[in-house]
Amino acid sequence: MSEPGQVRHVIVEAAQHGQRLDRGLMALCGLSLRAARRRIDGGGIRVDGRTAAAAQRLRAGQHLELLPDQQSDDGLTDGVRLLARQGDYVAFVKPAGLHSSPLAGHAAPNLEEAARALWKEDARDIPLHFLQRLDQATSGIVCAALSEEAERRFRNEEACGRWTKSYLALLHGELRAPRTADRVLDVDSRRVSRVLDKTAPPLRHTRFFPLHVLRGQEAAAVLAANGLPASATAVTLAACVIRCGARHQIRAHAASLGLPLCGDGRYAPTRESAAPSGPERFLLHHACLAGPCGQWLCLPSWEHLPFLENHFRKWLETHSRSDTISPTEKAVAARAPVRERA
Repeated sequence: MSEPGQVRHVIVEAAQHGQRLDRGLMALCGLSLRAARRRIDGGGIRVDGRTAAAAQRLRAGQHLELLPDQQSDDGLTDGVRLLARQGDYVAFVKPAGLHSSPLAGHAAPNLEEAARALWKEDARDIPLHFLQRLDQATSGIVCAALSEEAERRFRNEEACGRWTKSYLALLHGELRAPRTADRVLDVDSRRVSRVLDKTAPPLRHTRFFPLHVLRGQEAAAVLAANGLPASATAVTLAACVIRCGARHQIRAHAASLGLPLCGDGRYAPTRESAAPSGPERFLLHHACLAGPCGQWLCLPSWEHLPFLENHFRKWLETHSRSDTISPTEKAVAARAPVRERA
């Protein structure tokens, strides 16, 4: 067995011939399916010297390399901070690039462990029950309940649409007017959530609102400053509002409207932004969480954006109130609460 920090070498056996790479890693390396996919997505698995996709079929005799986990402690947790406590809930800020929770098969830093450490430093022994997860590349607010009862209350209120989650995103293209993405997402055991041709319940819609459009050199400068491919002639800084989210909901819905997140190679691969072989990078920030028990607001620290802070803050405070849910949405939620989790 390889020592920590060393490359592990494995030869594909006859029993794994024809299997998908992610499934084969479960038998050959003892990884869970989730851990295998994480390692593949992060570029930590090579097949005959090359990175590969999870769906690639194995052949007997192929040489697999498991690269050492490089995400031990890169300072990302330094950006974790306590935003505020309100009643039975407390919100933390997650920086982009940091995983939300511990990952099987990885020693990577994550928000939950860093937040618990911060909580302990304030001599608080109340356990944290985290209520949300954000993608690694997504920054912003993550809320935790301070009791199991508060967690159940949040889940019930969320299922009835009483919590609003507002994000800021940089979209590829020009959003001229508010739009709503209302298609069902198929998230069952999928690396990429698939948009289906049928209407989702109102509480599963994503509403997009244009806040500021950048064009030409201004757009190119913002993309370059944030390490994104300069492939767009226009980009839109948009607000994205959801209530009951599914996995990758905003990313999939934005791409379905022809306005994918800039740099999101998973949902809109281009020559400049191919499907990722390493950590993903795009600008998506959970900026406001509002519900019956409180409201938290946190603006992102993105580079070179013409950030109209007071304008965005007022917009978020106004449009993120839990009482802005429409009568139609309330009636639908009362009859058939959305229960599936993201």
